[in-house]
Order: sequence, then structure tokens, then C-alpha cells
Amino acid sequence: MKFKVRILAILLIGLFSIQPTISLSDDSLQTVQLTLVITSADEINLTAVKQVEKGINSFEAIGQLVAMKAKETDWGPQIMSLGGVEAIGNTYWALYVNGSMSMVGAKDVILLADTFIRLNLEPF
Repeated sequence: MKFKVRILAILLIGLFSIQPTISLSDDSLQTVQLTLVITSADEINLTAVKQVEKGINSFEAIGQLVAMKAKETDWGPQIMSLGGVEAIGNTYWALYVNGSMSMVGAKDVILLADTFIRLNLEPF
């Protein structure tokens, strides 16, 4: 009888020690799909689709997809160059999120769901 109780105790201890390992394997990185389109007259036309970490800001996600240069301003980073095409003179990279012009900068657009972003070089 004592032998059976010891075996049962060992099995229960083994079961509880394995359970945290099993539950940790269920935690997976959540991702969302970012579709990025970059356009500028005749200089660049780029489309990229990538799974990115859910909750990342679009500025960081864009930097994962294309060579980008930015300068820091009082309002946050301003994209100055995408794929080697610079915003010079009276032009800037306009940010559109899901078809609408963004009222915030790329660093403030948080990707919580599949998102379509277009950056278009436009005059101001």
C-alpha cells in the first residue's frame, strides 16, 4: 500500500512539474499583417507584405521592410528617405493608413490588426 502511495505521489509531482512547460509552449508571438506601398511619381513603386509583431508602431515596422532615413523633430521622427528616394524641397512622405491620410505620425500608428499603409511622396 505504501508503495502505491509513493508511486502516486511521484506521478503527481511529475505532472505538476511538467504543466508549466506545457502552458509556456502555448504562448506564441502574436502577429498582424502589414501591407506597405511606397509610391513617388516615376522614382519608386514598392509593395511589400510582412507579418509583424502585434503592437509595434508603424515607424519601426516600415524600417523592417525598407531602407529608411528619418530626422528627429519636436513632433517625433520625420521620414526623409525611403528606398533611397529623398523628400527634398517642397515634398514630404504622406502617410495613409487603411486608405485615409493619417492625422498622427508613423510612430503613433500602433499595429493592432492587419493594416494597409501607403507612403506617397507629395508636394506641400
